[in-house]
Amino acid sequence: MKNWKLWISSLFLLLLVFIMFAGPYLPFVDRNLEQTGVVKTEEGKFILPPIPPREGFPLGTDKYGVDILSQIILGAKETLAIVVSVVIIRYILAIPLAIGAFYSRLLEKLLHGWQQLFSFMPPIFFVSFFVTLPFIFFSENRGPWMITVIAILETGRVADVILQHMKETKRRPYIEAGIAAGGSPFSLFQKYYLPVVIPTIIILIINDMGRVLFLIAQLGVVHIYVTHKFVTLEGGSYEVVNTSLAWPTMFRTITTDIFTYQWIPFSVIGAIAITIFSLNLFADGLQKFFENKYRTYRADL
Repeated sequence: MKNWKLWISSLFLLLLVFIMFAGPYLPFVDRNLEQTGVVKTEEGKFILPPIPPREGFPLGTDKYGVDILSQIILGAKETLAIVVSVVIIRYILAIPLAIGAFYSRLLEKLLHGWQQLFSFMPPIFFVSFFVTLPFIFFSENRGPWMITVIAILETGRVADVILQHMKETKRRPYIEAGIAAGGSPFSLFQKYYLPVVIPTIIILIINDMGRVLFLIAQLGVVHIYVTHKFVTLEGGSYEVVNTSLAWPTMFRTITTDIFTYQWIPFSVIGAIAITIFSLNLFADGLQKFFENKYRTYRADL
């Protein structure tokens, strides 16, 4: 049977990569994100921003008259860069921790405590708490700080999943056969565990990219952005202004737009939903591919 999930999701992800790198140079994309004022229709009527979807603005504009399609295309690269950065840091920490916990009872207890500490509430609550601490909120390096916080908070969960998979693998008959044949812990890990663990990690990484994208979308709804600046207002007060083009920043007015200018939030929700769906479909396709390959590999041993 053909692995249609892998093929279809691969096409979607290739399209996403194309948009990330070639999108800004497409002729219909406004790279300067210029604000559009009044638009005159063929009937002689005038439309003020936000402009609903129409000719010249396939997804409409925001309240400043900036083309939403251009914002989505230009923000794709930054959005995925944030997601990939979080996932890379998370797995750089999680993989050694999981392997260490597999061979060390002390590290296993540490991992279990880490997992328990950050698993009793949704991640958005912990992220919201830590990134609003003064030394992060007012830091000039807020972006790296926030990426690191998001990565660390679910490192325990990822490491625990990898650890449990290694424990499950340990109970399989071919591991016992390797031990009986006199294999050392290193050779067993290299020849028996790695072929099983690596595909699992790859699938986890793909799924985690969708989880991270969903999390930063939630943060955008509550006005927590990866980068921002402070603008001084009259009277000495200041305002926090977003400086990012990432998709979740387009949710900053979602509470009002959802009732009046639905095309604004729905356009961003559509881009995020399609990306998450493609990642999940790709992970399912990869899992099927690795299962078929793994069965073949075990038969050859």
